[in-house]
Amino acid sequence: MVQQAGINFVVAPDYLPDHFSHWYLLSSHLQRETELSIHLHLPANAVEIQELAEGGKMDMLYANAFDAVALIKDKGYLPLVCLKDKFDEAVVAVSAESEYQKIEDLPVDALIKTGPNPDIRCLGLRLLKQAGLDVEQLKIEEAATFPQAASALIRGQAQAGFFLASTYAHMSKRTLEQLRVLQEGSFAAVTHMVVLHPDFAEQQEALRQAFAEMADKPTGKTTLEALDLPAGFATLTQEAAEQMVADAEENGKQDD
Repeated sequence: MVQQAGINFVVAPDYLPDHFSHWYLLSSHLQRETELSIHLHLPANAVEIQELAEGGKMDMLYANAFDAVALIKDKGYLPLVCLKDKFDEAVVAVSAESEYQKIEDLPVDALIKTGPNPDIRCLGLRLLKQAGLDVEQLKIEEAATFPQAASALIRGQAQAGFFLASTYAHMSKRTLEQLRVLQEGSFAAVTHMVVLHPDFAEQQEALRQAFAEMADKPTGKTTLEALDLPAGFATLTQEAAEQMVADAEENGKQDD
């Protein structure tokens, strides 16, 4: 029998629109496997995530590594799993009409638009550093979503943009026609993670096991493939989570 105490499962809006309904299938699978009552929340942006957190409705969160580790360090959240063989990568793009043909052409004080994901900001800066750019004078502005960052770029409100590669690839045809990629990363450094509020520590192992074994079960495997996460999830320790972010920050930070 499903337990009555519900777990509010929040999924950060980094998934593709076509995957919206598949998250409900994943939530249902977890509920069957753990016999826990799981309530799925699919907020549209970072503001809605914050509202859920402030309202005490963020018991379990699927998010980028930087936001997840911040919760581990600051709020005592517990690590569950991370994606297996599915990494977050950054795209550096400009307007299709831009004069800049390669990263090295960008001005030293370029204005960069990006979305709310700190991992993509970090990976984008890492790409610029690798190209020999001095990133200290860059100005980076955060949009509520990556599509909004793309719109700003198209309107000439920034010289370049950092985008989550999977999101960029699935933007509308019209949007992509008005943008041009300067470089896409392939660092294989950071992944999305699932973390759990410490109030649910007793359920940590059951949930971790349910996530980690999804790829081994027919219904779980089908759901993961529909979400374009065929390898599924791997168990995650706090040390591994923090090290993943520390390594990314060391190679892609912009000093204050």
